[in-house]
Parts: sequence; C-alpha cells; structure tokens
Amino acid sequence: MYKVSENQKKRFAGLYLLEYIINKPRAFSLFLENDESDLEPILEYLMVEEWIQIHENSKYVPTVEGRLELKSFIGRYRSYLQQFDVYSCVDLERGEFAFKFWDDFENEERWDEFLQDDRWEDLRIAVAEFLGMDPIEIVFMSFVSEDRFGRTDTGWQFDLLLGTVWNTILEVCNQSLHMDDLGYESEGRRIEGESVIRDVYMQGKLLMDDLMSENETEFSDEIYKGEDPGDSEHYVDPVGM
Repeated sequence: MYKVSENQKKRFAGLYLLEYIINKPRAFSLFLENDESDLEPILEYLMVEEWIQIHENSKYVPTVEGRLELKSFIGRYRSYLQQFDVYSCVDLERGEFAFKFWDDFENEERWDEFLQDDRWEDLRIAVAEFLGMDPIEIVFMSFVSEDRFGRTDTGWQFDLLLGTVWNTILEVCNQSLHMDDLGYESEGRRIEGESVIRDVYMQGKLLMDDLMSENETEFSDEIYKGEDPGDSEHYVDPVGM
C-alpha cells in the first residue's frame, strides 16, 4: 500500500507553487493574508530547501537553485506527458494500445468514447514501478496535467497541501494494477509480472516514438508561454513547460 508522507506532500506542493512563483512570476508577501496564509508551511519548506529566499525583508522570491530544481521536475513532467499516456489504455488480452488507433478518430469526443471501452487497462503505475519511478509522483503529474490542482478556484491554497486530492492520489496508486498483478501461468510455468510489463513498456515506447514522428505538431514540446518577465518581480529565468 502506498502512503504519502507530509514531507512528500510539501515537496510536490512546493514544486507546484515554485512553478507559479518563477513562471508567473509571483512574489508572495512575507506577511501572508487571508487564504494565502495556508501557503505558509509550503513556503517554509521551500525556504529550508533554499529554493526561495526573502527579498528586502518583504517578499519571497526564487533562487537559482530553485529554478534548477524546477527545471529538473519539468523535465520529468514533459517525459511523463510524452511517454506515459500511451500506457493508460492497454488491452492485455490482445496486446493492443488504444493510442495505436489515434489517427482513426476525427474528433476528440469520438476518441474519448473509444477510451471508455472496458477492455482498456491503465498500466501507468505498473510501468512506473518497472522503471523504478515514484508512482505517487506519476499520479501527481497526471493530476497537474488534468488541472486537478488549480490556482483560480477559491481555497486552492488550502487544497494544495491539505485537500482531499491527496487521498484521491493514493486511491489511484493503490487501486491500479501493479507490476506483480500482471503475472500469470502459461503451459505449466509462471510468467512473472516484470516480464509482462517489460514487454508492454518496450511496445509502448516504440508506438509512442512512431506517433511522435508522424504527429510532430500534436506531440511536440510546449514552450514557455508565461507573461513577459521583464519587470521587477522577475528574479530568475522562467522554466519552459
């Protein structure tokens, strides 16, 4: 069973907030008011990690170290967006990936209907386990991608660290298929889950490489589209999303 510690929550929430601070850019006042007071433990964590610092005894601003840490996280985030979605819908019985049929659909509505078919299994957690990655981070990234964390709704500051979204993340991790769940018996011998997911991983990687080469525009990296950073609130270069 996966669990998320308070320190893990602070790290993930801190990285999410750090992206806001650097790419908006947004300098939070040292004296937080109203809903922003819920960000205090996250900002304290970022201070301890030396990813932000206090400027002119009035506001929190990012450090170069914070920018580099965010850049590393964004690199993993981009890799997730480019590579992991292909494992979200896999037919284990037929050995097929839903994304193999990407070009067969002319609109997003029909494509979404296709993805609802019961034959598709979500193997992203199992692939993360095979690759030695943190499944909680993978689900956190998927939630960010799906705008499950927002910065416009009332109370988002509270939800970032203490909201029920963290319980939902754990439910996804614990209820998903895991690498060991994929083992099976065949002709009197045991096929381990690791062998199954290794084959799935390699097939998915080849498929995604083909999709990216054929649909370069749709699958290309996004570039930074934030506000013009040429003002007094800009302390380090933005990090491309």
